[in-house]
Amino acid sequence: MENLSLTYIDEYGEKCHANFVTNEYHSLMELLFDKYMQDWGDCKGRAWCGTCHIKIHSECTLDKMDITEKNTLSTILNADKTSRLACQIPLNSNLDGVVFSILKDDAV
Repeated sequence: MENLSLTYIDEYGEKCHANFVTNEYHSLMELLFDKYMQDWGDCKGRAWCGTCHIKIHSECTLDKMDITEKNTLSTILNADKTSRLACQIPLNSNLDGVVFSILKDDAV
């Protein structure tokens, strides 16, 4: 198994690193919820709530957004073209080396 890693900037502006194995979890949200952050993902990964809103800072190849994710992001005031919902991003090798920010709840 290949050990992969990513970097995220938490809601306090602190740079953190996370290690993972491809398909260890279904989504990026599940990895972060289980290992690093206990308090997000109110809708349990259904792309309804927007509490797992992140902004991608590095080049990476992610799956295309589905209509539910697009609709939820359209309701978030500070969402932009770098915005994604972590619950909709599969945990795979495309995330190796990615850098992203986790937004505060009050940004949703």
